[in-house]
Amino acid sequence: MLWVLGTIVLILVGYIIALRRQVRAVNEQLMARVSSDVMRPVQLQLFDAQLNTLVAQLNDLLAKEQTSRRISREEQQYYKEMISNISHDFRTPVTAIKGYQQLLLKDNLSLVQREKLLIAQSHVTNLERLLETFFEYSYLLSQRDEPVYAPVRLDVIIEEFIAGLYTQFEEKGITVEVVGNDEELLLHSDEGMLRRIIQNLLQNALQHSAYDVRVHFWQDDIYSYVSVGNRIDDVAAYSPEQLFERFYTKDQARRKSSGLGLSIVRLLSERLGGSAVATISGDVLTFTVKILNEEKTATS
Repeated sequence: MLWVLGTIVLILVGYIIALRRQVRAVNEQLMARVSSDVMRPVQLQLFDAQLNTLVAQLNDLLAKEQTSRRISREEQQYYKEMISNISHDFRTPVTAIKGYQQLLLKDNLSLVQREKLLIAQSHVTNLERLLETFFEYSYLLSQRDEPVYAPVRLDVIIEEFIAGLYTQFEEKGITVEVVGNDEELLLHSDEGMLRRIIQNLLQNALQHSAYDVRVHFWQDDIYSYVSVGNRIDDVAAYSPEQLFERFYTKDQARRKSSGLGLSIVRLLSERLGGSAVATISGDVLTFTVKILNEEKTATS
């Protein structure tokens, strides 16, 4: 009798061990799907009615989730292409309107008529700028090209853009303080994307700042950093994280902005293995971008 009970216990223990191994195998297959986008269904090597039913239902859910993700990707691509097409369609009439306005300025207009025409022309210019930014953002979202990596001096790019915008800052009575200009920031990255990041950061400061601007750049073993900061008047009106959201124009200071320039900064920074953040310390708003020094996956 004892040997029968012993045999039953051994069989049950063996079955439990086999079940545990099978559950572990199912878990490993699920983890593989998550980490490497493996699309094959979960498979069982042990026959168990309840476990088979569970895995069948799990595979059904995974198949529906896969279909849902595919549809979502297709809809996102359609949306991106639609934005690009709309941007292109708007360019032609805006260019035509601007051309006719320039022709009208050559006519004999009264002072009032000329003033009204100049106001209309400024609105068209703003619309044109918005469309250009809108088109650029849609292009960046839809284009599939990977960054083109090559040696590049980030400090030189920064100094070039500051020099190019010097007159415009001076006209607004803004002084640009540069910290770190004696340090060479050599990294292996995409120069075109870096130029767009720096240009948008400085253009944002030029457009929205009423006070002096501080540009600081430095480097460690993994990342290169650029920060652009300036004083702000109404601290409560700013939500730092929202400043990177597309079309965010909630606060008074950014009401006339498209809200896309900083979104492009974040998008490109992430494509180059880094990030972009905004912080407020006291009454100073600072945008800080970090970019990987080499073409590799960030470890921190």
